[in-house]
Amino acid sequence: MQDTNLKVPEPEQSLPDLSISSSQGILQWISSVDHKQIGIMYLWLSVLFLIIGGIEILLVRLQLSTPNNHLLSPEAYNQLFTMHGTTMIFFVLTPAIFGFATYLLP
Repeated sequence: MQDTNLKVPEPEQSLPDLSISSSQGILQWISSVDHKQIGIMYLWLSVLFLIIGGIEILLVRLQLSTPNNHLLSPEAYNQLFTMHGTTMIFFVLTPAIFGFATYLLP
């Protein structure tokens, strides 16, 4: 009887490199599709606007610190108070919620 077990050489395929780059440059962060990096970027954006909202409310509190303070005009006070609320809701809370959701649930 003959041995019919023929060994076929496996073709050499060049597979694409799917490894994550170890460079941590700004371009790698901006063009990332990793859900954790995108979530972290949302959270940092939320922290940035938290600082801006804190500066806004600091000016409001400085206006209220002494009676008859003329640091802000009444119109500027109302505008700053409104902008603080808008900043905290739409630019802090919303990105923070989406940041945590994107980080935890891809």
